[in-house]
Amino acid sequence: MIFILHRYIFRELLKIFLLTTLALTLILSLGSVLRPVQEYGIGPKQVFHILGYFIPITLTFVLPIAALFATALVYGRFASDNEFDACKASGISVSMVVYPGLFLAIIVAIANLTMSFHVVPEYVSRAEKAVSADAKQILFRNIQRSGYYSLPGGQFKISADSVDAPSGTLNGVIVVENPEGSGRGKKITTAESAKIRFGTDKNANIVTVLANNAFQLSETGGVSFASISILGRFDSMMKESVRFKKNDEINKIRENPIYYYPIALQAYNAYERLAAELLFADVASALAESENATYELFNDEVVIKFTGRDCVLREDGAIELSGPVGLYVFDKETGNLQRTFRGPGATLQIADDPDKEPDSKLIMTFPNARWMDSGREVTDSRYVLRNLRMPDNISAKLGGDIIKTVREHHYLSNPSGRFTAMIAEMNRKIRVTMAEITAEVHSRLVFGLGCIILILIGIGLGIRLRGGHLLTAFGTSAIPAAALLVSIMMGRNITANQGSAVGADAGVIFMWSGLLVLLFFTIWLYRKLLRT
Repeated sequence: MIFILHRYIFRELLKIFLLTTLALTLILSLGSVLRPVQEYGIGPKQVFHILGYFIPITLTFVLPIAALFATALVYGRFASDNEFDACKASGISVSMVVYPGLFLAIIVAIANLTMSFHVVPEYVSRAEKAVSADAKQILFRNIQRSGYYSLPGGQFKISADSVDAPSGTLNGVIVVENPEGSGRGKKITTAESAKIRFGTDKNANIVTVLANNAFQLSETGGVSFASISILGRFDSMMKESVRFKKNDEINKIRENPIYYYPIALQAYNAYERLAAELLFADVASALAESENATYELFNDEVVIKFTGRDCVLREDGAIELSGPVGLYVFDKETGNLQRTFRGPGATLQIADDPDKEPDSKLIMTFPNARWMDSGREVTDSRYVLRNLRMPDNISAKLGGDIIKTVREHHYLSNPSGRFTAMIAEMNRKIRVTMAEITAEVHSRLVFGLGCIILILIGIGLGIRLRGGHLLTAFGTSAIPAAALLVSIMMGRNITANQGSAVGADAGVIFMWSGLLVLLFFTIWLYRKLLRT
């Protein structure tokens, strides 16, 4: 008889639970794609493509709500139809009647924890790949609609007069790098036409603009190109957040924060700045030895030696040489002098690596360089030497552990204020990330385990409030659910505001305190039911 009763209650629960889950999932999933539609301009085909990837994310919140609604409704009707009284008269205890609802609560809790720790991060990653795969169509659609498109992150802006979608060509192109003036100096490139290519690396998305008949204007001047490749990168649109990380990824970041890209990017920038300051100190020391002192660098093809009266380190990390500046270019194999340049100034800087790896090469830019050709003086508007290697004495001072090297910077006697600020910002990001990881793991556990308590509260209130409307129990049980969500969000906010281990501990305590209060309320509610 007990088995028949349990099967009857569970069948009713399952029917309402599944219908509610289906309805809420469709409604909330459609709402979740509004941000990609508004921010990235994805099309109708892409909406349906990524809609399936958002369903697991939606189910994380839908399953507890649907189970709470089903238990409050079924047990409320069960009690209002006097079936609960009949069971008590037959000697069936309250706990026996609650078993089907408890079974559903355990299933929902397991499903919620599984999705939070494993399924949701995986599907967020797939949604990111789906949007990135259609990045070219997104860019073209936005340019056709607005005339321009700013890549996520605001460091790359493309505008065009017209779009030839079948050939993947933009006409009348203007590309603005660092439009907000962040990072390296702003660059503006105009081109007659350009083709766009998109790709991805392990950390971010890469866009390549292949521009024809281009003119590039930067802080060092302007130069024309028959063709030029402009590389830009934009961070992941959805997945680069602690809350979208799998459990094994979270553990990996805990062991070494460099595996979290926002921290890695800050560490790479600080590492690059450290290399620039070490190089500057070495160059300044070498050139100060005598009036004709030179500094030597090389790449795979040439060896260069340059002289300069003064040098300063700019805020963007470039070493600016002031004149008169001499540059001697030698063939690396034969050692023969190929050319001698003279000019008022030159710059030496670390190459802007699109992969943001810390082993970037050096670039020397020599604007308005003068050299002798067949007995007459020729002026080159912008002579550039690329892929120059970092001197061995500088590379030896840069350790393999990037974060440790940046923090200790043993060989830098007088670090700049900018470098010190970069270290402080990196350390802040690490503290905040570690606190966020702690809060994220505990919030997933609290919400997953809280599903059981909330559903038990829904059952108890359904039986207790059987005299009112059937939805009264659900509306009343939504208050504890809202209280639990508020405690989780406030705990996360405490962590974010504090950004330290102490803040994380306070946030975790606040989250678990909310769950503990609901547990005491559940015990009190069922004691009332047992007494009556």
